[in-house]
Amino acid sequence: MSFYLHLCSTMRVKEFYDLKMATCNASNSDQYVLDFKTLNYSIKNNVVHFYGNFTVTETIQEPLEFTIIANRCSLDMKSCQHFETITLSRICTYINDENGLLASFFKGIKPTPHCPIKPGLYTFENCAMNLKFFTTFPIEGYRWQTHHKLALKGKTSKKDLYCLAGDCSVGWFEKP
Repeated sequence: MSFYLHLCSTMRVKEFYDLKMATCNASNSDQYVLDFKTLNYSIKNNVVHFYGNFTVTETIQEPLEFTIIANRCSLDMKSCQHFETITLSRICTYINDENGLLASFFKGIKPTPHCPIKPGLYTFENCAMNLKFFTTFPIEGYRWQTHHKLALKGKTSKKDLYCLAGDCSVGWFEKP
């Protein structure tokens, strides 16, 4: 009977853990127009909460491109392979959409950014990104490395406005 009660009182859930984020280590990182020197974060129940400030040093406007590069690595980090690259354009449509998928994230930044994004100090206040959607995919058992890049896209070249590197793992955990 106690074994049955134990099964009923706990459940297995898939969660992100051991999340690390920092500005990308690049030769041009001192030229980024988004400065996340005081970026702090925590993760609980697959929700990343952001704290602190960031500075925008010059006006940010279209044409913009946001790219996420994901690498899948073994848990011991001895081998990695490119997994996926996702690129979005027309970024201001996402930033300015007050009812869109990312609206709650941008509303958690004060002052709330709108394109064109003006230079100044911005603060994360009640700013969170829910990652639960990603747990529906078979991503556990690996260490994931990502680079999130925002670039000004010219006709023949790109200017990196920022790059945020992150890595984390996903696993199954017993929860009461």
